[in-house]
Amino acid sequence: MEMKRANSLEEKMRFYQEMLIQMVNRVEEAILQAQHAFRNHDTELARKVIANDWFIDQLQDMVENDGVRLLISETPYGHYMRHIIAGMKIVSSLERMGDHAAHLAKMSTAKEYDLCVPFVERIGEMALLGATMTRMAVEAFMDVKSEKAIEVALMDDRMDAMRNDINRDLFATQPTGPGEMERLLNLFYLTKEMERFGDHVTTICRWIVYMEKGERPRLNGPRDGSPVMA
Repeated sequence: MEMKRANSLEEKMRFYQEMLIQMVNRVEEAILQAQHAFRNHDTELARKVIANDWFIDQLQDMVENDGVRLLISETPYGHYMRHIIAGMKIVSSLERMGDHAAHLAKMSTAKEYDLCVPFVERIGEMALLGATMTRMAVEAFMDVKSEKAIEVALMDDRMDAMRNDINRDLFATQPTGPGEMERLLNLFYLTKEMERFGDHVTTICRWIVYMEKGERPRLNGPRDGSPVMA
């Protein structure tokens, strides 16, 4: 009887993880498509990204509801419980990441000025870094590798540095009219969106470490070379 129950729980956990992976894949696709739409003013692709954000929201609800059912009906223990709890936390970050991708896509329809072309490219590079972090994070999640999760979180320092560099140059830019000023302010907003995207990946990495070790380290901010357990 106990063996049958364990096998049933394993099957349910596999389904639970598959939903999480599907959500991560959709978020990664969203940020990749959003940066392409933003760089190339592809309004059709932008509309697709915005529409697909609804599916990301639905997956969040499915994972959270399934996680609650597992906790109540299966009374999981040990690593099973940690995986369920971590998954329910991770989807919150993924939902916000989907929102950031949709916001980036919405800016693809804005009229571009020659003054802003270099900044558009650089913000696109931030988005690509976010996609890379997302892909590496899901690999760490699938293998439950805390060391890889910590490595991914360290990449957020680069995201922060990119935002600081872009913002410094945006501050130094002299707009020639109100239209260009509005565009520059929008770019300031997008650098914050992409920086927050990286923060959410870092939060996911914290929960991956929790899955393996039962502790959540502080993975960004001042560090001395080793993660601080919270």
